[in-house]
Amino acid sequence: MKKNIWSVLLCLGAVCAVLSACNNQKQPAVEVQAEAEPPQVVRDTHNSQNALDYEGLYVGTLPCADCSGIYTEITLSRDSFSMKQVYQGIEKENIAFEKSGKYSWNEQGSIITLGGDSAEQYQVGENKLFALDIQGHRITGDLAELYILTKK
Repeated sequence: MKKNIWSVLLCLGAVCAVLSACNNQKQPAVEVQAEAEPPQVVRDTHNSQNALDYEGLYVGTLPCADCSGIYTEITLSRDSFSMKQVYQGIEKENIAFEKSGKYSWNEQGSIITLGGDSAEQYQVGENKLFALDIQGHRITGDLAELYILTKK
């Protein structure tokens, strides 16, 4: 009987040793990565309004549907404008219009609107004013160059 008890104890010891060995095995390390911060959006704060020397006199002849062209002069100062337009080639006389007032910038600081609610908008570029269409888009195509006023 002592042999049986001794055999049972030996078996139990072997089982305990095996279980203990299994528990002592090192578990693979789990890397926990910290949540990456979202990339910071860097906004370019340079625009026509604050990066260009836009003040001055711009001149050019814009296309006209029922005349030979509209000679246009626009003078921009820091907070106001003056504009003179001469409709050329209408019968015997040229017809001239003048207007002045305040202008406003769009939210991006790249387009000015003359006289507040006026439909006259110009994109301000490096020494150039680009006349925009009624929807506020640049004129494209073969005639695009004719819608540019150049700074003098």
